[in-house]
Amino acid sequence: MIKLFRNIRKRLVAESKFSKYLLYAIGEIILVVIGILIALQFNNWNTDMQTKEVQIKYLNEIANNLKADLEDVKFNIDFNETRLNASRIVLNSLDHNVTYSDSLDVYYGSLLYTTRSVVNYSAYETLKSKGLEIVTNDNLRKAITKLYSFYYQNVIDFEIQDDHAMQYQIVMPTVLSRIEVRKKDNNAKAGEQLGKPINFETLKNDVEFKNAIVMNEDLRVYMLKNYRQLEKNILECTALINDELENLR
Repeated sequence: MIKLFRNIRKRLVAESKFSKYLLYAIGEIILVVIGILIALQFNNWNTDMQTKEVQIKYLNEIANNLKADLEDVKFNIDFNETRLNASRIVLNSLDHNVTYSDSLDVYYGSLLYTTRSVVNYSAYETLKSKGLEIVTNDNLRKAITKLYSFYYQNVIDFEIQDDHAMQYQIVMPTVLSRIEVRKKDNNAKAGEQLGKPINFETLKNDVEFKNAIVMNEDLRVYMLKNYRQLEKNILECTALINDELENLR
């Protein structure tokens, strides 16, 4: 094709047909420009397809991580609800002068331990290393970043600095010095022990013990608030990711 154009151009020059040659030259330039534009358009289309594929890959990975995180948060909510209920029943048993029965063992045994968030950072860290700009939707990128860098971190910081400190430094020493703890059964999971006061009547007037349980109750309320808010944030971010995946496909 190039050789054909070259021959036509030589023939027109040889015949001194300048006007025709000029028109031909303009036409050739236009053809070249069109060819370049088509090549650029194809290159842009190819780049867009590659960008979409990369986005779909990382967004799917983050969505899968969030699914696992959501299960962890739900476990933490259930665990803390059990501890909150136990704290309230124990305080009620001490404040209302009830007669102790073995049915209270499960509640006295559920005063101990707390939870920690197990976050799947792998997909987010990979995305950060590749560049967060891979996610072209500004609102979605901000939502993902805020979830991992703020919401998760806020809960984890409170777990470590406040809840764990209170649980292991005050609640557990106070409870274990006054409660006899035993396994629920041979198949019991962690945190499913039973407990019985060493001296129930003395415990009714034990201010230190009651204070520890009141603090434990307050912490469970606050942690449940944190976990439920985190659950909401995860669900909202997951919904945004799913919407973006639909658009990209």
